[in-house]
Amino acid sequence: MATDEAPGTSARAGRPWLRRTLRAMIAVVLGVLLALGWYQVSVQPGATMLQTLFDSGPGVTPPLDIEDARAKVEDPRTVPIPTPDAPDASAVVYAPRAEGPHPVVVWVHGGGYVSGSPATVEDFSVLLASRGYTVVSLDYTLAPEARYPVPVRQGNAALDVVQERIADFGGDPARVVLGGDSAGAQIASQLAAVQTNPGLAADLDLTPGAPRDRLRAVVLYCGAYDLDTLGATGFPGLRTFLRAYTGHRDWADAPFADQLSTTKQATADYPPTYLTVGDADPFESQGRELAAALQDQGVPTETLFWDDGEGLPHEYQFHFDRPQAARSFDATIDFLEDRTG
Repeated sequence: MATDEAPGTSARAGRPWLRRTLRAMIAVVLGVLLALGWYQVSVQPGATMLQTLFDSGPGVTPPLDIEDARAKVEDPRTVPIPTPDAPDASAVVYAPRAEGPHPVVVWVHGGGYVSGSPATVEDFSVLLASRGYTVVSLDYTLAPEARYPVPVRQGNAALDVVQERIADFGGDPARVVLGGDSAGAQIASQLAAVQTNPGLAADLDLTPGAPRDRLRAVVLYCGAYDLDTLGATGFPGLRTFLRAYTGHRDWADAPFADQLSTTKQATADYPPTYLTVGDADPFESQGRELAAALQDQGVPTETLFWDDGEGLPHEYQFHFDRPQAARSFDATIDFLEDRTG
């Protein structure tokens, strides 16, 4: 039996998948446009995404004997860090069970300024403490909640607290080392410049937290040290990290950009420094630039660079399933022993 039907009705009714696909495509496009528009006025979406990515994986792949190391270390204790002109911070202290006083390592964790915590590098802190170092792991306020120079102020305040209180944890305030990894290496390198460059300290309106003769050395892993050349590294997410930290979309043109470039702030008084970075790390050139700048100033500088195609990625030194990480750790300990006795 014939039926009356409007032209095209049957074709439209038979293609519901097409309508669903079009609606999904429109929703995706609108979502992308909304996200892009939000990014133009706020760095929070990108920072949150990168924070989630960082926090989803372990910061350190420990060696098999990590439990033996842990048995040599006291339970970690949290210490408040009162910070003038910035939010208060805190630090987690890992102290050797052996009788002190022990040299002190103030460590600044990485995470692109937007993620990470002392827990991220806890196994590394335990390894250092098991070798006779009192480790003060700084828990600074993350970006974009807090922007530059808040972590630098908090780190300087931590050095001041070390001078006042570290003897309570078996540490020796006369033998202090600054260290950090990735973004934390940039912060730690700048902190060392604050202690040894009066011009930089004055620019930041800071009184150095550690007397120069007590800051014995600096240990830097896989950091960024020159904002003029940093963009050329092609490091993933760099634009978001630096915008979150500096508050400037064009972070290389920020009025304080030179303050963050340790290649420009290091003087002849900069502490002896150990530097390492993987050969497949986009920041390899940054490590080599800082090493050259320090050597030009006459600063004793030890480096562990890789030239034989090992393919070592960013933060390779924390992944002890690679033999190169063990080599880096041993070189770090040798350097610390030489500089702290």
